[in-house]
Amino acid sequence: METETNVIRWSAPAVRTLDIEGRLARQLSPDTLAHVYRTAAFARDLADRHGIDPDRAELAALVHEVADGYDDDQLLALAAQYELPLDPIEARVPRLLHGRVGAEILRFEWGITDEGLLEAVRHHVAGAAKMGTLAKVIFLADKLEPDRDKFYGDLDPVRQLALSDLDAAVGRMSAWRLPQLPLASAARPDRVLDAADTLAELTRATWPA
Repeated sequence: METETNVIRWSAPAVRTLDIEGRLARQLSPDTLAHVYRTAAFARDLADRHGIDPDRAELAALVHEVADGYDDDQLLALAAQYELPLDPIEARVPRLLHGRVGAEILRFEWGITDEGLLEAVRHHVAGAAKMGTLAKVIFLADKLEPDRDKFYGDLDPVRQLALSDLDAAVGRMSAWRLPQLPLASAARPDRVLDAADTLAELTRATWPA
């Protein structure tokens, strides 16, 4: 079972505010905040099933969109400030940076030092070739929270798979091909999925916010 002693729900000494939810409400749009709460609820379910602290998973989910409110220019400026290298896709679609930028904001502005939690925020947008259990939980909770069904149809089979096998669920989500996705808006190419762990090839697909 994964443990982290310096982050326990909102009252951890590593977090410089007790009012995390109030802070998020001031920073995020209502739609994004609603997504955050749906993600947090599913993250707790996944954490319970896979032997990690559900409070820690809920905290990671609550803060995973901390950089969502920044526009493209701001994200590029913050990436430069935090010395984050850009790949060509991120340079073209800066919205993809909000996970990596968000992790740095949480480290330097919120005082969160839980590396597993920061990894989960960093990789929730695109995944990574190797992710810890918490990162897989947040990656999947972000992609599978109930509101996603309106974009992609019935995701319940993948949700059920995620409850029993995180790696298989990550692989299933990563196997989507762009032509298969009923995109909500071709003008919003702001989510790219990289295959994780067991996939031989990286797969990219566009996701809505």
